[in-house]
Parts: sequence; C-alpha cells; structure tokens
Amino acid sequence: MKKLLAILLALAMIFVLVAACGNGDADVVDPPAQEETPPAQEEEVAPPPADDDDDEDEAPPPAAEGPFNIPVIIKATDSDYWQILASGALRFAEENPDLVDITILGPPSEIDIDQQVTILENAIATAPDAIVIASTSSVATVPAIEQAMGMGIPVVTLDNRVETDNFTSFLATDHGLASALAAERMYETWQEEGIDPSGQSVMVISSVAGTAVNTARTNGFIERMEELVPDINVLETQFADNDIARAMDIALGSISANADLIGIFGDNNHMGVGIALAIEELNRPDIVTFAFDANLEQVNAIHDGWLNGIVVQDPFGMGYNGVDFAVRTILGETVQWEVVVPTTLVTLANINDADIQEMLSYHLPS
Repeated sequence: MKKLLAILLALAMIFVLVAACGNGDADVVDPPAQEETPPAQEEEVAPPPADDDDDEDEAPPPAAEGPFNIPVIIKATDSDYWQILASGALRFAEENPDLVDITILGPPSEIDIDQQVTILENAIATAPDAIVIASTSSVATVPAIEQAMGMGIPVVTLDNRVETDNFTSFLATDHGLASALAAERMYETWQEEGIDPSGQSVMVISSVAGTAVNTARTNGFIERMEELVPDINVLETQFADNDIARAMDIALGSISANADLIGIFGDNNHMGVGIALAIEELNRPDIVTFAFDANLEQVNAIHDGWLNGIVVQDPFGMGYNGVDFAVRTILGETVQWEVVVPTTLVTLANINDADIQEMLSYHLPS
C-alpha cells in the first residue's frame, strides 16, 4: 500500500511540472541572446605596397623632346605651288630649330604617283617622329599611311583627301566650292561683256586624271556653271599630264575646233599658264579664262589681260600649320581632325589690293 502511495505521489509531481511548463502565463527563459551574424562580406584588405615596376607602367610617359624628325612629302618639286607649301613647313622649322628638323621630299611631277608612294615608304622605314604629306593619289598612298599610323607615327595629310580615316589630321581647301567661285565669276564676266552664254560652250583643262583634288575642282566648276546656265554646252574635260605645253596645245586645238567656246577653266597653275599662252597666241581675250593656284606667270597674265582670274589657296599656311599639327600631336596634344583652308579669287579688280599683294607675296619669287 505504501508502495502504491509513493507511485501516485511521484505521478502527481510530474503532472505539476508539465503543467507549469505548458502555462502561457509562465515566465519563459529564452536561450541566451546571440549577436546576429551579419551577411558575409569580403574582408577589406589593404592594397599591397606599390610595386616600383607597376608605378613605371602606370605613370604618364615623359614629354617628348625635340628636335623631331618630320619629312614633308609634297606632290611635285617642279611646281611653284608645292615649293610654297614646302617653304611654309621650313619657316616653322626656322622659327623652332630646337623643336623640329624638316626634310622636304617629293617626286618631280604630280604624275609620278608611284614614285611618291616609294618616297613615303622609304620615309616610314627611317622611323620618323611624324610625317606630313600632300598625297597626289587618294588611294595609292593609303596602305603606307595606315602602316605608319599603326607604327605610332602620326600622319598629317594636306590638300588631297585620302580614302581612309586613319590619319592624324587633314588640312585642305574645299576644292569644289573654290572652283564654283570661278564659275560664278566667269558668268558675271560674260554678263559684264554682254555675252549670252546660253547654248555656248565651256571647258575644263585638267592637270591629272583620277585624283580627288582635280576631280573636285572639275566637278565643282561644271556643276555650278550648269546651275547658272542650264543649257550651256560643257565640252569633254581634257587632261594635260600637268604639262604647260600640253595644256597650251589643248587650248589652241579646242578654240580652233569650237567657234562657240567662250570660257576655259584650268585646275592648277600649270594649266593656267598653258591656257594664257594660248589666248595670247591667238589674241582671244574675249574668251573668259580662270585657273587654280598662283604663280608669277599667271599674275602677269592677269595684268596683261590673257587670264581673267585665279583661285588662290594658302599653301604657305598649309605647310606651316601641317608641321605645327604634327609637332603638337607628338607632344600629346589633340589637334583638329579636319581643317578647311580658305581661298581667294584674284582678278584684275583686286590684284593690287594690299591684302591680295601680301597673300601673293608668298607665291611669287622675291
């Protein structure tokens, strides 16, 4: 009996304990609070001490120091125009002897395209600091120009646009627009002289076929002339291989074969001289004539009445600024990618103006 009573008493104590643990009003002791574990983060590690070699790789290169070797490649050595451009490049060198060393290179004539390409390739082989080039061909020099740029040699192009965008800068006349000015002045001259151009003939004598510059000049003149006189007869363009005597012969033959020829445009100074010689020989100042670029023979022809006018560029400034752009590129400066060089139309009406005389002084022998 006592044993049974002890068992009942033990069961009663267990019941009390269970009830106490299940009572919602009881104080429940939670497990000890633990600090919330933050999301895993990458440990901030101080950067390692800078390595001397890394500093050398990341530091900007020291400023280049001259004198810089820059060949200036012109289109032809037999042309006064390209000699003026060369003189502009040399003037920059004279003013900055500690900064640049200029070498003037170029083939004898603008028709010597393959020779100019060879000159460019040979210049690249010398690893110059930069190259300035007035490319005769828009296509033939492109591989060499791209090669030079790939070698880190800046190439500044002048006068003629090459068929690549892989060059440092391009400084040139807007040849089409400049020739259009000549067409406009020719039309005005016919009006002043009482000549009706309707149904009459006009022609272009071009120095070289297939170059961007000559094509732009020819098309610029013809397109503007046809806008001014829709029914004018434009004769087939004749090419003279940049030869004055050849241009003269073409002009003589064309005047003889076309009684209604009232205007001739020559697309460079050699063509202008040849045209003026033909007009003088035939004594035909009634035929209105214009040409591109300036030299002494053309200026004299304007004074004498054998040439009505010339479109004058700024080759001196082009050569000077071309070298300046090349030097600034070497020194790490940013230069304008494309620059339009202004032109001036010179006629008997303005040829003696002080500003025109100053401009022509760069083109004429002193």
